[in-house]
Amino acid sequence: MPPDFNKKTIDTLAKRAAFKCSNPDCRVSTIGPNSDSQKSTLIGEAAHIFGARPNSKRYFPKMTDAARAEITNSIWLCRNCHKLIDTDEQKYTSDILFAWREQHERYIQSELGSATDRIQFEEQTSKLSLFENYPPLIRRIVIDKPDGWEWRLTAELMRHLNRPLFRKIEDLRDGLYVKPQIHVDSEEVIKWLHMRLNEASNLFSPIASLIDRLNESWGPPGKPGNVEEIHHITCLIRDYLEQIVRYEEQIYFANVPEEYGRLIDLLKNLLGSQAEKLAEIPDSLDEIVSLIGTDHGGTSENPHVIKKTIFFTVPKEWNKQINHELRRAERHQSQETGMSGCMAFIIVVFIIWLLTLIF
Repeated sequence: MPPDFNKKTIDTLAKRAAFKCSNPDCRVSTIGPNSDSQKSTLIGEAAHIFGARPNSKRYFPKMTDAARAEITNSIWLCRNCHKLIDTDEQKYTSDILFAWREQHERYIQSELGSATDRIQFEEQTSKLSLFENYPPLIRRIVIDKPDGWEWRLTAELMRHLNRPLFRKIEDLRDGLYVKPQIHVDSEEVIKWLHMRLNEASNLFSPIASLIDRLNESWGPPGKPGNVEEIHHITCLIRDYLEQIVRYEEQIYFANVPEEYGRLIDLLKNLLGSQAEKLAEIPDSLDEIVSLIGTDHGGTSENPHVIKKTIFFTVPKEWNKQINHELRRAERHQSQETGMSGCMAFIIVVFIIWLLTLIF
């Protein structure tokens, strides 16, 4: 899909702006009479907020062409102001342009319709209070609700909410930050390790239910999704990832006797590497949105259902290795304490979740 706005998007944008320039310092009318009585003169243009092509102003390379062509990425301007924003992208940032458009639509609404119309508009925009501190693009998706908005909103929320956590997992793995160490004595280390293994197993459990709820929040094919539910579930996924980070920090900053180091190494990044697979979801959703309006996008009567499966599993031979190291460690502890025989050890079996996303 090319990154240019289609006629429907341009017409809708111009009408939402009441054919006035959205620059609050301008607001000139962009349509008027023509010398030909059968025509009108239009000096307004649909401008891209994030540039349409490489080397264009405010171009964001990670954005898809489908997203660049959405009404969420557009603003109605007169020709002079369109040229102005593309002359100084440092002054006229994407955040400024998003703010212009949102403010302009409020201004237009205040001049149009009855008091009831304005109340309805305020009721619709009240949902934005959930997204007050979110990036402007997220707010724009909530307002405009373009085709596939449920998936676009989910993708942008997950990027915004989870990016710092994925970065922290990466930084932790690369040894880029430290925290106070957790000292574990020789007498307690086996018990401590068993607790961490049980905790790891429990942390695998919620993710399948979270993905199911995310699917439900998008609504059935052909029906709109639920903004509040999408926000709620994406926040729960963020909270889940925070738990993963805290677990990994326990492992990385544990101070255990040297003979138990191999066990710690086997636990490091076990959950973090699996949690990072959730970072695939936003890009997958973008790919789905790019199919809308194409021959592969399906129809309301015959929706195109796409499934994506994410495998959460442990490395090959990991169960065998961890149980071997646990047996060895327990024998070592028994010899040191003079206890006869071995303490009971846990055979760790991690479930492989098949997580299906239905778009």
